[in-house]
Amino acid sequence: MSPVAVSAASIPAPSSDKVMIEPKKQASPGFEMCAGGIECAPGEVHPWHKPAMPTQEQFKSSPTYPVIVTPNPMATKQAIDGTADPQYAVPINQGPVTINSAFFEGIMEIHLKGLPNSQKAVFDGKKRHFQIMCQGRFKRPMSAAALCMGQEFVKPGQGPSWVADMLFNAAAKVFSNSTQVDVAAELPYFMNPVLAACQMVNVSRAGSAPGLAEAQEDMSLFSPALADKNGKPVSAAKRKKWCDVPKNLEGLMLDTEHVYTFHIWQHFIDFSAYKFSVGGLCKLDLAGPLNGQPLQLTVYDTKAKEHMFSMLVWHERLLYDPDRLANMQAAQVVAEKLSKLGTGLKWLLGGSK
Repeated sequence: MSPVAVSAASIPAPSSDKVMIEPKKQASPGFEMCAGGIECAPGEVHPWHKPAMPTQEQFKSSPTYPVIVTPNPMATKQAIDGTADPQYAVPINQGPVTINSAFFEGIMEIHLKGLPNSQKAVFDGKKRHFQIMCQGRFKRPMSAAALCMGQEFVKPGQGPSWVADMLFNAAAKVFSNSTQVDVAAELPYFMNPVLAACQMVNVSRAGSAPGLAEAQEDMSLFSPALADKNGKPVSAAKRKKWCDVPKNLEGLMLDTEHVYTFHIWQHFIDFSAYKFSVGGLCKLDLAGPLNGQPLQLTVYDTKAKEHMFSMLVWHERLLYDPDRLANMQAAQVVAEKLSKLGTGLKWLLGGSK
């Protein structure tokens, strides 16, 4: 089962020094077929992610133990704090970092709850598990409809795809109506248009942008439809609802002149525990089902197939838990039991949209 799916509906281009391997129809015994036609052992990190894989010693010495965030090697035009080193430990809960990517330049601040250096003020009184704040300018006009955030996976998860399909779509109904989901693609993905899914967007004139953390909802400079009759910005809830209608975003562009600030947070994935839940009804430990592939923090241009930013969130249990393979096998057994219930269970849970 591929659990919740941050990126695109198509396969991102690997870096120039990688050679795409023609996909095989069937993997060798003891292996599974992964993105790019690459055979991987169960629980093995895919070669496209392996350059960023932390060592166990790096986890133990990290101020964010048991989590380390690294750049995603698949985002080949990205520099964080001036470096493209995939082993760079992106500072978490420590203030802003610089970001320079294919079509965006600015600053970003990442906060994760439940870590030794988490800032209480960011999370007290709020049920969110992570928060990203990003501010900067686009280097080229950017299609508002194509700017998406989500997850993509380079390996199959543990279990039949229809189980993943139900989980993906259950979460999709929470994020936005315009969510894009495909668990059958070579890179299964779960994507949401940023303007319909993120919690705060501010568009300001250069020279008058608010502070990164102090920014308030205001997209009146982006579209007259996002201002009331007095010219005041509509609420974030109204902006999300309006942007969740695909035809409203058709032809609209995020320009290079204004400064854009985005605040993104969610309460479904607890990165410190590596667990996922939807509405308290479905709770899943991700370390086993993820099958050796890290979760992502990704914003992606689905038309140009380029990343605004993309980072991998590694957890020690994902890589070095002595019970990891046993947990993967347990997840497979549960999935097989669900699969025996077949379409009856799909009907009971409402199927997939």
